[in-house]
Amino acid sequence: MPKRISPRLTLLCLGLSLFLSLAAGCKNTPEPKQTAAPTRSKTAATSAPVPAAAPVSTDTGQTAAQAPISLTDKVPVSVNDLPEVVAKVNGQPIRKRELLQGAQVVQMRLAQVGRPMAPSAAFYRQVLNELIAITLLQQDARSQGVVASDQEVQSQIDARKGAFANEDAYHKALKESGVTEEILRQQARDQISVSKYVNNKLVHGINVTDQATREFYDKNKEKIRTPERLHVRHILIGVAANATPADKQKARAKADDLLKQIQNGADFAKLAQESSDDTGSKVHGGDLGWIVPGQTVPAFDKAAIALKPNQVSPVVESPFGFHIIQLLERQPAGAVPYEQAKERIARMLKEQQAQQQVEARVRELRAKGKVEVYI
Repeated sequence: MPKRISPRLTLLCLGLSLFLSLAAGCKNTPEPKQTAAPTRSKTAATSAPVPAAAPVSTDTGQTAAQAPISLTDKVPVSVNDLPEVVAKVNGQPIRKRELLQGAQVVQMRLAQVGRPMAPSAAFYRQVLNELIAITLLQQDARSQGVVASDQEVQSQIDARKGAFANEDAYHKALKESGVTEEILRQQARDQISVSKYVNNKLVHGINVTDQATREFYDKNKEKIRTPERLHVRHILIGVAANATPADKQKARAKADDLLKQIQNGADFAKLAQESSDDTGSKVHGGDLGWIVPGQTVPAFDKAAIALKPNQVSPVVESPFGFHIIQLLERQPAGAVPYEQAKERIARMLKEQQAQQQVEARVRELRAKGKVEVYI
């Protein structure tokens, strides 16, 4: 029986930052299946430091970072020790299953950036604080009459459907995710209504001056740099995770044969179009565009960095299968001129101010509402 996924969890993917247009992939709603391309994250063109999110307030009035944590708080918590209802927000329950699903989302995101987190009492309370904040914002949006129209919801559903090859693939992804279309619609409705509420009621008047962006740039000039970038293309002979040794050997032999053809003068792009199992890049002759060191899986990353322009790698094995990689261009790291960095700095400062306003509103709603926490 598929588990029902709370609409709140989609919003939890980035906590309050979701409302500040910092969207990122959360797997609670169906997304197109990942291609075999080895990218594991997207890296911005500049590495300007982004201000950290302010922590959500706790029941004591302290921030999560300030609240004392006992030794018991750091000990992993058994799921069986958690009550079925972990909190109530103005009478609306937040259930254990929502907390556990939310904790899983956060653990996955932390693991992706190399910060694995054990599910301690303190960890669960931080996740719960985010769920409480989201619930308060949803309730406030409804009380102020901010709702998503049927047309807006349908438009978002259609956009998600469009990410799949056909209707069958879309419904298969829903089923695999344990999500019905009814739940998906409710998630879309909640996302849209809260985003409209935040944008129209809380952060619409924010303005960042040229002086502010210039001051930030001057203070952080040494940190605002473009990393070294590599323009690469590849051919992938995919290997399934459950492939037999014979299947794996067959894939390796095919990759070896393609490499030999390239070494004998065959056209790399044509071979990629004909033979690569990376559906995302094969139509472009295997071209992955510009990547930065650390953006791809380690084996691919190491091989690409070692190449000189126009050089082709030996066959490289990764969790996706076997790759043949060609480096087309290499761009060294360097400072970013102010005019190029200005727009991104302004957006970052605006998002920081917006987040502060949203969190101030959450503290206000929490102070005047009734929030009962049971863990």
